[in-house]
Amino acid sequence: MLSRLSSGGRRAVALLLLIALIALVAAAILVPLHSTLQRYDESISDLEFRLQKYHKMALLEIPLKEQLEQLISRQESADDLLEGESQAIAGANLQALFKQIVQNAGGRLESTQVLPASTAGVIEWIGIRAQFSGDIETLQQVLHGIEFNKPILFVDNIEIRTRRMRVSRRNPTSQSQVQSLSVSLEISGYRRNEDQG
Repeated sequence: MLSRLSSGGRRAVALLLLIALIALVAAAILVPLHSTLQRYDESISDLEFRLQKYHKMALLEIPLKEQLEQLISRQESADDLLEGESQAIAGANLQALFKQIVQNAGGRLESTQVLPASTAGVIEWIGIRAQFSGDIETLQQVLHGIEFNKPILFVDNIEIRTRRMRVSRRNPTSQSQVQSLSVSLEISGYRRNEDQG
């Protein structure tokens, strides 16, 4: 077939074959190069997005560090929490603290019982059920001592009963009645669970 073509036709066919070969080689090189460049562009835009995101997060670092320092300083001065290496020790400390509050108020502590503790993360609830007796002033001073004491304590399930007592003075014929209160209540506080945090 090429033998029938003139020399100009053969040159044209050779030129077309050369152009086709060059186009094929160029396509074999440029198509993968183009897809690689496109992946690089996508990667660059993804990295720019991440950089903006990390920059915003870095701007939040300073206020978060300040908040963390405040929390750490509060934690180090954990006056608001019950002390004790275990639930039992914290319960005993709570009993001793409540006994001191009742005695300082002039009351008589009749009984205390540690309640089962409950844990929520790093914080444990520690409670006691207690009963004491005294007059209305004693009750007021006990509640005041609980409210304005450190650690922070909570009162639940308070039950107050009155008892009339006859008090004899030196003269047995003159007796007067004194009103005494019997108070049952639950006192609770929180302890940091060192095993969890």
